[in-house]
Amino acid sequence: MSVSPRALTWRDLPLLNRYREQARCLDSRRAAIGGAGFLSAGLLAMLSPATGVAAVRATAEDGLPLVAIAERNPQDDLAVLLYMAPADALTPQTTLTPLIESLASHPALRGAHALWAEAPQQAPWLPAMRTAGFRVLARQRLWRLTSPAHAQASGRWVWPSPQQRWEADRLYADLTPPLVRHLLPSPAAFPTAVVYVAEGQVRGVARWAAGPHGVWAAPVLHPDVENPPAVLAALAAFLQRRGKPLFLAIRDNQMWLESALTALQAQASEPYVFLARWMAQPVTAVQPAAAPAVADAPQPTLFARIETL
Repeated sequence: MSVSPRALTWRDLPLLNRYREQARCLDSRRAAIGGAGFLSAGLLAMLSPATGVAAVRATAEDGLPLVAIAERNPQDDLAVLLYMAPADALTPQTTLTPLIESLASHPALRGAHALWAEAPQQAPWLPAMRTAGFRVLARQRLWRLTSPAHAQASGRWVWPSPQQRWEADRLYADLTPPLVRHLLPSPAAFPTAVVYVAEGQVRGVARWAAGPHGVWAAPVLHPDVENPPAVLAALAAFLQRRGKPLFLAIRDNQMWLESALTALQAQASEPYVFLARWMAQPVTAVQPAAAPAVADAPQPTLFARIETL
């Protein structure tokens, strides 16, 4: 890149408006259920770093401006890469490292320990993301469930009690790979968590969010749960919002649920990959302070003084 990247300012408003239909969304949840668009997120970033939204721009070798927008979620200490634009400029040869480094150092993202993004598994610009420091941690599909058949499950979905949240944390820790568990907190840590209780035990947990176009949920079920299609149908009924579709994010450690979703006639998206780039955190340097010497004071030694007669 020939020009140093910088944060967006109000003079970049025409650029945001020009790219509003050319941005690529790297958050599958936002793309599915809706949320702040490219232009709205850019405007939030221009207001103040206190909004938790950062937007930066850089100039590529061919002179084309590149824009990246990210948002920090204080609940999980992660920053999510929301948009990059223009989409046509994202190729395997695109140099993204200075742009991403500028984004990671933005004051709005201070405190986040990683920058998170999602991309189609066959996206041609994935090599450029890897060159910029991103690593693939997991894979998932989004399943669109519109009108699931009503089936009787052996348990039920409920709002969790403190004890049930603790049990859901243990379930999540047992079923999630360590690296993903280190980055993504348990769904039970969020206010929108629900748990599946069967025979007095927590056998599943899900975090959910609602948007203009539907409801998104990421369930984690125990492999021994009875009648998985009925359990997922009960989750859809529990989260039903005025007939809007339910989008279930099924990660690779829960791929065994795909057969149950197929039985419910859910529609699968293309495979996505989870990308993470760790952010450097400032470390306070400890300055040693010398103790003042005391005049005529005996100094301690490791050996006792031996007097010869």
